[in-house]
Amino acid sequence: MKKILFTLVISLISFHSFGQNLKILSSPDFKETIRDIKFIDISTGWICLNKGMIYKTTDGGLNWFEQNTGTTKDLVKISFVNPNIGWSVTVDGFIYKTTNGGESWTELNYSYAVPGMVFSICDLLKFIDENIGFIIAGKLKQIYLLKTTDGGSSWVKKDSLVSSTARRWYDIDFLGSHGIMVGDKKDIQKYTTDLGETWTLSTAINDNFFRDLKYVKHLSATEIIAMGEGNEFSGVPVPIYKSFDGGINWVKKNQSLLSVYDRVKTAYFKDNLNGIGMGSDGFSKAFVVKTTDGGETWSFQVLDYAFSFQSMTGLGDFLFAVGTSSHLIYSSDFGSSWQMLNKKAYSSIASINFVNNKGYAVTRNGDVYFNNDGTGKNWEYLSQAGKNLTGAMCFLPNGKGFILKENHHIVKTTDNGQTWVTVLEPVNPSSRNLVGGIDFGDLNNGFAWFSQNDYGDYYVYRTSDGGETWIQTQQFAGPGYISGNLISFDANTAVVLAPDMWTQRTTDGGITWNSAVLNNFTPYFATKDFEDVVKIDENRAVAIGEKFICITTDKGANWNYIDHGLNNIDSGFYKIAFSSDTLGYVMQYDGTILKTTDFGLTWSWDTTYFGQYYFFASAINQYGKLMLGTSTGYILGEETLTNINEEHFNPTDFYLNQNYPNPFNPST
Repeated sequence: MKKILFTLVISLISFHSFGQNLKILSSPDFKETIRDIKFIDISTGWICLNKGMIYKTTDGGLNWFEQNTGTTKDLVKISFVNPNIGWSVTVDGFIYKTTNGGESWTELNYSYAVPGMVFSICDLLKFIDENIGFIIAGKLKQIYLLKTTDGGSSWVKKDSLVSSTARRWYDIDFLGSHGIMVGDKKDIQKYTTDLGETWTLSTAINDNFFRDLKYVKHLSATEIIAMGEGNEFSGVPVPIYKSFDGGINWVKKNQSLLSVYDRVKTAYFKDNLNGIGMGSDGFSKAFVVKTTDGGETWSFQVLDYAFSFQSMTGLGDFLFAVGTSSHLIYSSDFGSSWQMLNKKAYSSIASINFVNNKGYAVTRNGDVYFNNDGTGKNWEYLSQAGKNLTGAMCFLPNGKGFILKENHHIVKTTDNGQTWVTVLEPVNPSSRNLVGGIDFGDLNNGFAWFSQNDYGDYYVYRTSDGGETWIQTQQFAGPGYISGNLISFDANTAVVLAPDMWTQRTTDGGITWNSAVLNNFTPYFATKDFEDVVKIDENRAVAIGEKFICITTDKGANWNYIDHGLNNIDSGFYKIAFSSDTLGYVMQYDGTILKTTDFGLTWSWDTTYFGQYYFFASAINQYGKLMLGTSTGYILGEETLTNINEEHFNPTDFYLNQNYPNPFNPST
């Protein structure tokens, strides 16, 4: 006789609801968005984040541990003057101070410096010693420069930008008692000669292509450099200016970057000659400019990361930069080479795949996570897939994988995601070029779909050699934006499902395309958008969109609307996952989950996660367990039972004791 020992979890399912037992299986290493960074030496540094979080490192950034600030307010700037004394600030008037390296923090307040002001902006926190510090804060159309001389206990207003139009100061720098302050308009630069007690306007900058100045630095007592954000849509090159008279007058110094329209958000000069600026190209790529002659000439490059930079700290040749979605990269050779910390990011999970008892997940910013047993229980950081934002991922049973990125970019792996190479070179972005979807009909033949020119033009590519090369097969004039997905049923048959119920289908490998047939849809759905589709087998698939579900059984030629039978569904259907032809889930954008066990004939729903998570990715593993990726980098899922203990025994005695009615004969 065999005894099977296992844990049985009973779910109570009613007609309209079910209890979905999801647990957090993977979470970001930094659980909120990093806002600022400061190192005091090459070993010791801090980062401040939203929700009152501060992390500290004592080993040069390899490991970080959280410190308790006692607040849940968003901390937007951080400043330290030595290993013990530092401050972090919120946008609404609070400042937190530590005198023991962050072990404990004391809450202070700067809002009383401007009575009656409700602060909502803080663009700068800078201390120049233990006592003297500055804050630039305020609200729209009312910006103030505040100063403290007692370490942050009290604050006094020293200058202001109050006008009928929005004006902002962004940075300030001091060399002795001389200071300079820069901002977003040509005529608001100011300088001081008495350590910020009084300020004088600089001569207005003479430049028709001026944009926000985000950084300023004294190179000497009289020589000052300022730089900031260009704009590719407005045709504004990277703004760089120098003053040779202590900030009174400014001259343009971006002649070597006149065709570069990128955005410098942070910068650092290690001496009066060598400087580096970091930011974004406007399309979430890592933009860097460098000078070796004090800002007279500049070189630039785009690093191979799918995120931009928002903050940087430097000490000599040592640099540490914060990327969007809480990525951290560092350099020990003043930016000649960079390394990224392999930390799970606060970045939306774009796709989850399970194949060959392995799990793969990729974030919007190209971070690839790996689960080595197909259960989805444990996820490790595996690799970085490089520049351009991720929209979709597809792994095949032969170990090959593909990531579809914005700007017509496809990367491929042949070693289960450890390394990635480009197989379709990206276009140079001049507008928004988003991702539609990617799928394979077999191991050799696949299709990929992109948008271009601010979403309006659709491009379909095809491969017939296992993804080594991709050829454009068709260009469409789409509905004007992009949503939905692409699915491939076999080597020659593929379907594109897009906004406004727009469909296209090919049965000859992409040579010709025709609209699919939509059956039983009422006129109400004529302008609704497809959102996702999942393939069941070589003939069947299920698609979802704004409040609708439809099924095809003929390779996508016909899509039949099905009545899900659920009322009061307020949020559009967003992601879908199916296991064989029975178990299926539909995720709404608001966190509601729908479930079917009969291929869509009947549905139940669960609102446990309503308003808690936004689901951006979904999959079902080989054990039939649901996995969901969220907008903030979490992976939720059902725990998978893989080990069942079996114990063999032979009975020696058998007894029957009955103290309840016999169900077969109640009288006994």
